[in-house]
Amino acid sequence: MNTKLNRQWGRQLLLLGFLALLSACQSQQPDLFQETMDAMLTSADADQLAAGNTAADSSQKNKETTTTNAAVDDSHRTVARFDVLADQVPVRPFLMGLVQGTDYNMIVHPSIQGELSLELKQVSLDEVLAIVRDMLNLHMETNGTLIRVIPNQLETRIFTLDYVNLQRKGVSDMQVSTGSIKDAGNGGGSGSGSNGSQNSANNGGGSINSAEVVGSRVTTENEAEFWLNLQAAVTSIIGQGEGRRVIVMEQSGVIVVSALRSELANVDRFLKLSENAMHRQVILEAKILEVVLNEQFQSGIDWTELGEVDGGSVDFELNGAALQSPDGAGGVFSVGMAFTDFGGIMQLLEAQGRVRVLSSPRIATVNNQKAVIKVGTDEFFVTNVTSTTTTGTSTTTTPSVTLTPFFSGIALDVTPQISKDGTVILHIHPTVSEVNDQSKLVTIGNDTVTLPLALSTIRESDSIVRAKNNQVIVIGGLMKSENRDSKSGVPWVQRIPGIGNGFTQRRFQSLQSELVILVRPVVSDQQTQQEELWRSLDRISRLES
Repeated sequence: MNTKLNRQWGRQLLLLGFLALLSACQSQQPDLFQETMDAMLTSADADQLAAGNTAADSSQKNKETTTTNAAVDDSHRTVARFDVLADQVPVRPFLMGLVQGTDYNMIVHPSIQGELSLELKQVSLDEVLAIVRDMLNLHMETNGTLIRVIPNQLETRIFTLDYVNLQRKGVSDMQVSTGSIKDAGNGGGSGSGSNGSQNSANNGGGSINSAEVVGSRVTTENEAEFWLNLQAAVTSIIGQGEGRRVIVMEQSGVIVVSALRSELANVDRFLKLSENAMHRQVILEAKILEVVLNEQFQSGIDWTELGEVDGGSVDFELNGAALQSPDGAGGVFSVGMAFTDFGGIMQLLEAQGRVRVLSSPRIATVNNQKAVIKVGTDEFFVTNVTSTTTTGTSTTTTPSVTLTPFFSGIALDVTPQISKDGTVILHIHPTVSEVNDQSKLVTIGNDTVTLPLALSTIRESDSIVRAKNNQVIVIGGLMKSENRDSKSGVPWVQRIPGIGNGFTQRRFQSLQSELVILVRPVVSDQQTQQEELWRSLDRISRLES
């Protein structure tokens, strides 16, 4: 430091003396004076800039401190390869000789002893140090160009991990019944009560407690005891050797680990990878649409016309197993398109029928956590009736009715898995159900009872798809037929018997509608949050204007 100061003061004194000399000759050589002064100032500025860059580089190197089992960071040097031949060479002079004549500094702990015998060809410094580390069970730390070699002893380190302390379970259930009886016993469907959406298994109407219905069924469960699994994973990394232990404090997110230094480095790397993966967040934007199809599209939406929207080309990526429409693309696919919203697909659908938006949910969730949206009503219906007969002076029959809630509305549960590159794998389970009353006359004993039963109409799918960030996923092919009988005629005259039919018009109409679910995953990062903030500010400014 003193040498640098002396050099700077020397340069300044030399510059002042030279300027004084030039000022004396200014009258004879004004041009030479100006050119020389400019050159000196330029040189001084260059020296100052170089000194500043050197100080900044030194400060940056001091900040970049890593403690790993790797020998040297490859970013600080060009990898050089060489041959090594050693026969019973003590480890201390061997390590010191590796960095002799290089920019690296080697510090070897006094307790490290042993001999090495090896022959290596065309190896790098990292590779040699890794071999020595594994042979003698050493621990190596790097700090820029400084390499520290210390014994691989037991240590206790404290780690922190930010995660909620709870146990969460999600269940999605979808069942398609053929109506035949397999065998007696307790069976049937169970709705996804954990995620709040009553699905087709519960909405089928009636109780199936006495028989199991044959058909297809998909049950998806997601249950994780995070802290218990974390403790088991860390224990497997450090092993069960003497002195090794793991203590997990769920309430504070603190993990205390006692293990060898090399094992602690692996634990640190594992916890960082786990925390980064868990904290990835995705915003799921969805639109649930019902399209009443025009006459020329009664067989379903023609998705091949999507490539002609706005004169642009669109790439289709078929993913997963799903329903197939008669023509064009399949029932579930992802669309790689440049639209910033769903406007392009909405334009296509409006050209093929009347579009009605049933719901536009938007929800955010973190990696591998189920998100559920439920909009609708629960109405109770009779699902089972039993009777109790009491015999005495007179016979009395008492009916017992079992009521079950049926959900009518829209339910959507989505579970995302977000990769490092922004690719999202989604488990999507949308349900649109409509429940109507259906009265049935049931004879119980000598009495006739009218029971309000449920007539449930459900459109539902369950699929796993893969999409990129901001890519639109389309779920289609969920069609419904509806027959309408409308009657009109001349007032009063149409009611005259015999001639009224001549003044009456009846119209039978068959309508085909298709349910379309659009889902767009948006991986939440700093750029996404800033864009959302600007959109919000833009909407506020529009409202104020």
